[in-house]
Amino acid sequence: MNRAAKAGFTLIELMVVVTLMLLMTAIGVPSFRGLYERSALQGAAKEFADALRYAQQRAILERNPIRLVMDVEKQTFWVPVEQDSERRHYSSRSRRSSMAHRSSRGGRERVREVKAVGSQLPPGFIFEFVYKVAEDDEIRRGEGEITFYPDGSADAAYITILRTAKEREDESRYFIKIDAATGMIKTQEGRTNQDGEDFYRGVTDWSYR
Repeated sequence: MNRAAKAGFTLIELMVVVTLMLLMTAIGVPSFRGLYERSALQGAAKEFADALRYAQQRAILERNPIRLVMDVEKQTFWVPVEQDSERRHYSSRSRRSSMAHRSSRGGRERVREVKAVGSQLPPGFIFEFVYKVAEDDEIRRGEGEITFYPDGSADAAYITILRTAKEREDESRYFIKIDAATGMIKTQEGRTNQDGEDFYRGVTDWSYR
């Protein structure tokens, strides 16, 4: 009798434990999925922002304009290594028309030593919005580029990376803003296009650096 009661009590305990585990799993899976998706979005945005900073650092060190090129249809981006004959004769952002293009032999040798940097947004991520401020130009198809200059300045731009989802309310975005005068790259995470508009206008302003 005691043995049977003990066995029955153990079975009930097991059922309670299994039920609790199922409940915890049901609650935890959506939370874990959300954490994973946010981490993936942050990782994609960081890789792109790192490529932008790499282009800026090269422009300053090599005293030559350096471009980051992106294909908004293929979701790819890269910083090419250009030969001197391929370089455009830019000066700083503020004095392009009057300042002569400068380069040195040492600079040319460094260019040959560096490697092109490039990557692609992960599946499910797209360049939703790429806008060059000075040109008032939204790049909607094909390739576009952002140039960094030897004085640290850059083409001002607003870029939105979208993590797509079946339902609109499940989408999430990363907003990237490039300052013209300093080339500073600022980012902010959000969900809606309105979040991006507020960020680009400076209503909210959080620096990634």
